[in-house]
Amino acid sequence: MTQRIQIVIVFILIQLSIGYLVYPNLIYALTKTAHWEVVMFQGFLQWILIWIYIKGLNYFPENDVIDIYLKMGRWATIIILTPFVINLIALVAFNIRLHTEVIISVFLPRTPYWSILILLYFISVYTAIKGLGTIFRSSIFIFLIVIPLVLFNIFSSVINFDIHNVTPAWNSPARFLFNIKFFYLLGFSSFLFLGFMASKTKLSFRQLFIACASVTLFFLSVVYIPLFIFGQDTVVTLTNPFLEAMDSVEISWFSFNRQTMFFGLSLVGLVIVANSVMLWMISQVMRKIVTSRRVKSSYWIIAFSVISFVFAFFVPNQSLVEKFFLWSTGAQAYSMIVIPFTIFIYGFLSKRGVIRYEK
Repeated sequence: MTQRIQIVIVFILIQLSIGYLVYPNLIYALTKTAHWEVVMFQGFLQWILIWIYIKGLNYFPENDVIDIYLKMGRWATIIILTPFVINLIALVAFNIRLHTEVIISVFLPRTPYWSILILLYFISVYTAIKGLGTIFRSSIFIFLIVIPLVLFNIFSSVINFDIHNVTPAWNSPARFLFNIKFFYLLGFSSFLFLGFMASKTKLSFRQLFIACASVTLFFLSVVYIPLFIFGQDTVVTLTNPFLEAMDSVEISWFSFNRQTMFFGLSLVGLVIVANSVMLWMISQVMRKIVTSRRVKSSYWIIAFSVISFVFAFFVPNQSLVEKFFLWSTGAQAYSMIVIPFTIFIYGFLSKRGVIRYEK
């Protein structure tokens, strides 16, 4: 399997990991009708940003994002990438705690949350320390397990659908564009890691188009399955609408009588891939900004993962976790706009000879 396919798989898995839990609630808060408009518009903006990002990266072959910013200057690198690293630390913390809470509610209600937190933490850290190759290989294995479970969840829930729960299907004008929460939706995209591997594999937007379309369809499913089953008035009152929708489906004919068992198993694999990738990205940034050769990448991963674990451990309840996670995705959205545009503009000006840099 080529590395390009592995990158696409990681791209899909990261988006699935953050799309299951908070994403549907955010869509329901933005609009009461025509939810597909919000999802499609967010997907369209993601495609634009990815195109700009890939175009900017292609101006600098054999260089990743950090190398490109170092060409701009060390201070530019620190100013732009330090907030990005801080936000990644927060995302790792809140992501692992949020998934821990859901896993407990699904099939381990009597287990203390700290034990699951430690388990997910150590597996994610170990995978990140082993490097990008291990992340790619494990992502293939997780993809082959998770995707069939995701498809099973989607198709088996059709028996509880009521088409009248999602009418009308058109909303005009699109007022959600002026809501600050719509800006948070961009944070649910996870394409920035693509630039950290540009030195190894040259990507094109065409190769990512199918992956982006698949992710958009997935987001539509996690939004509309609860809507088809419960309706807008009910889903806004639920903490985890997709989880509740899965739990409402009867599968007594199968060996497991609860569909949410598959949902919980999927979350375990997804959170491991997402957190290991983010920890690896943190180590790459710190390794190149701090030029000391004595500090290995594994040391950075361990140090910042401990900080994330402490944050995750001391957040008192799930409502605060969701609130902090939403704020982190908002900050992530800022990086997803600034980093692609700065790289594209710098690459464009460099190619025109307006700006020179050392090759």
